[in-house]
Amino acid sequence: MNAPSLVSPPSGALSWAYVEVSGARKLRWYVAVIAAVAGGLLLDTATPGLSWWPLAFPAVALVCAAVWHQRARMGFAVGALAGAAFWMPHIGWLTLYLGPIPWAALCALMTIWFGLFGLAAALATRGLRELRLLHRHRVGLIVAQAATVSALWMLREQLQGAVPYGGFAWGRIATTQADGPILQAVSWIGFAGLSAMLVFVSVLPISAAFAARRSVSGLRPALTSTAASLAVLVGLALVPAAPLEQSGTLRVAAVQGNSKSGIFDDREAGGVIRDHFAATDALLDRLEEDGQTVDVIVWPENSAEFSAPDNLLRSQRLAKLAERAEAPIVVGSILANDDGTYSNSSLVWDPDGPTDARYDKRYPVPFAEYMPNRPFFRAIVPDLVDLVQLEYAPGIRSSVLEVETPAGAIQAGIAICFDIIFDPQAVEMAADGAQVIFAQTNNADFGPTDESAQQLDIARTRAVEMGRALVNDSTVGTSAVVAPDGRELASLTPFTRDAMVAEVPLVSGLTPALRFGATLATLVTAIGVLGLGSGIIGLVSARRGRPRE
Repeated sequence: MNAPSLVSPPSGALSWAYVEVSGARKLRWYVAVIAAVAGGLLLDTATPGLSWWPLAFPAVALVCAAVWHQRARMGFAVGALAGAAFWMPHIGWLTLYLGPIPWAALCALMTIWFGLFGLAAALATRGLRELRLLHRHRVGLIVAQAATVSALWMLREQLQGAVPYGGFAWGRIATTQADGPILQAVSWIGFAGLSAMLVFVSVLPISAAFAARRSVSGLRPALTSTAASLAVLVGLALVPAAPLEQSGTLRVAAVQGNSKSGIFDDREAGGVIRDHFAATDALLDRLEEDGQTVDVIVWPENSAEFSAPDNLLRSQRLAKLAERAEAPIVVGSILANDDGTYSNSSLVWDPDGPTDARYDKRYPVPFAEYMPNRPFFRAIVPDLVDLVQLEYAPGIRSSVLEVETPAGAIQAGIAICFDIIFDPQAVEMAADGAQVIFAQTNNADFGPTDESAQQLDIARTRAVEMGRALVNDSTVGTSAVVAPDGRELASLTPFTRDAMVAEVPLVSGLTPALRFGATLATLVTAIGVLGLGSGIIGLVSARRGRPRE
């Protein structure tokens, strides 16, 4: 006697798009491929340069629909396609630095993470449906699948931001809302919590649609779930930023020298610092003409070039500028360490010269600021590896500098370039008492691409998460001063020599995101692991109880 067929012919107007296998509805393979690619491309349009933030929601929905109820291999394949469609255009700026090989390698790594998410989400959604308890309670199944998939998405983001070589915490769904109305929510639930919430509201209608046993019964739950998702989004949009205590204000100036400061730029030694001297002199001319002053001046990453404290002429000129401004200057310089490594550092000058304040970049960029496993990679691409000549060491000093200003001593949190994308940096800055954030960066290697705007969106989201004003100061742009609620207080046109001035609040305390964000991320991770584990149990139990597909 032949085993009964487990593939049921779908009915309804959308029967061309899906098939039901053992009662589980999934997209046909060619529809899943189209959905995955479209979702990945839409997700990129939600980020700079287009920054069409509403498209993040259908983008996530399409990617997740592509993997819903699929077999493991198909889930990995369409997840990887979605990842490639997103990452290849999203970090196209990387080709300007070292060409296509590093870009292709990083895209491949990020694509694998997306593929693993697709595999896990496929297993979880199929398996959860097989659990007797959820199979009998459709609402429970819908919520359980949506919660598990959103948790797995967040877990993917957390893992890719840590592994390998410290990770690459870029392209997180939370930063697509940097210009949207729900940005304030990040001050309550953090990057990880906001990412999970955004995915949850995106996939809840998808979960309802796929949970329907027949197409005629699927419309009402899908509409109800969509309404619930919209209600959550409206609620998030109405939530104000978490309030913190303000202890004063600071009048800060930030200088953009528009220097030839890329690694491979053809420039004279001293050209970068001269550009920033000139921009600062012009700033002080304007301030003196208008009868105004500032409390502190911020220069970008690497703006004072190599070993600024040891160069007597440059050090004296910085001190003279600080004396003229009657304000300290926070600069970026590369310093040699005793063990032969280097530090990408932030230093402070006052009228008497360099102070003892120093911060060293915590997260040097692998394959750019240091070369991990150099012998191994040199055997593969020796010409590219040899371009990375200096070995930058990760800093161990506090990320908060005490800076004496005319407004009194302030605690300035420092994040150099990609430091700003890592959650532990934000937690540590706030825990060490940072009242304002100086995010010094050098984006010259990436030219007029979307990289600096993407980084500014991350910095803006970070400012709101921390409840602090943030000065994003670049050698070439994009430079801006961001308020604790995400508003832009001042900005500069990229690739111009200029300076900006803004009055920012000095804030103390911890937002709920900083107090409880790690705990929330752990709980969400537990939901993802529990959902995936339960799904695997469901699949194993189902295989034992019926013929194989």
